[in-house]
Amino acid sequence: MPGPHSGTRRQRSRLDQLPRIADDGAVVNNVRFIIQASKGFIRDHRMRRTLMFYNALVVLVMSFLGATFFWPWLREHTLFFLGYWAACAWFTILAACLAIYDLIRVRLEAREVERQIKKKFLHSQNSDSSHDSHAN
Repeated sequence: MPGPHSGTRRQRSRLDQLPRIADDGAVVNNVRFIIQASKGFIRDHRMRRTLMFYNALVVLVMSFLGATFFWPWLREHTLFFLGYWAACAWFTILAACLAIYDLIRVRLEAREVERQIKKKFLHSQNSDSSHDSHAN
């Protein structure tokens, strides 16, 4: 009877392969997590507006620092100059996109509330007229 460490090769079980499978799926799980977290940030109006505030603050601070204190250093280093202002532009575009999304989202929520109020009002009007006890 061969022992566990004899010269025969045994097939690896699925459980032995789990760390490799987990490593391959780690990237996919991280991407899914990032997408879900981003959706959570964007859909909650309080978090979205907090993110918009801090994003706008970063843009203002980066613009100020880049135009004043970092200016001499950025002029000497072309790649850092391009990278710094590209990051500032990216944050600016992000702020604009978040603002546009917030505008659209607020309008959609207002329409939905308006529809609910109209539906409730019409329902109350219909129920009032159905209980009309006036005889014709």
